[in-house]
Amino acid sequence: MKIKSIIVDDEKHGRENLSGILREFCPEVELSGEAESVEAALKLIEELSPDLVFLDIEMPRENGFKLLEYLKDFSFEVIFVTAHDSYAIKAIRFSAADYILKPVNHNDLEAAVQKVGDRIRHKQENQRMKQLYHNLNQPGNPRIGLPSGDRIEFKEVSEIIRCEGEVNYTHIWFEGGKHSLVAKTLVEFEDLLQEFGFVRAHKTHLVNLKYVDEYIKSRGILKLSDGNFIPVSRRRKETVLQCLKNIH
Repeated sequence: MKIKSIIVDDEKHGRENLSGILREFCPEVELSGEAESVEAALKLIEELSPDLVFLDIEMPRENGFKLLEYLKDFSFEVIFVTAHDSYAIKAIRFSAADYILKPVNHNDLEAAVQKVGDRIRHKQENQRMKQLYHNLNQPGNPRIGLPSGDRIEFKEVSEIIRCEGEVNYTHIWFEGGKHSLVAKTLVEFEDLLQEFGFVRAHKTHLVNLKYVDEYIKSRGILKLSDGNFIPVSRRRKETVLQCLKNIH
């Protein structure tokens, strides 16, 4: 099955470089057109109805995210292509969307194409772009994409009570007792969530401070509003206590 694709990048050499790598390493990708701006991309998408859009983020006048504002139907998959930009990448990661960094590495590109190719073949609805648009417009109240089997669940970050690491997996508990197991490390969740009131209390525990009822000094543990007790390691105690002072 061929994946009908277009490239959106304002720089000609960027389009040429990406198309060359795709021809050599991703024969399943059929390049049907190129656009050098968001305006041109909108016309091309309407004309060609692509399966996949390779979308550069850093473009003059209107960046790649503006495309999300103009479109109501995300029937296609998107692979973002970007130089390192912590804000953009964090928003993409929250939404479980796919991206590759410039300069483009063919291994990263092949892996991203394989992932979106599986979704295209299974005709899965692209909820990632809707969530990304939400997160870009409400940065203080993001939803996070949690891979679960062949689906991705989107949850409010504010409803996460705690995360517990187990090697390369993370258990996540939510308000109401719901639990998810995600194939990502606790370090990845710490990186995403620490600016939203989460603190690493222990090497295997990340907690949402708004659900902390008390710190029991004699036992060195946190009591959470769901009734659970979380240990606080000695090396993290000072940080945890300072964070608690800042919110109470």
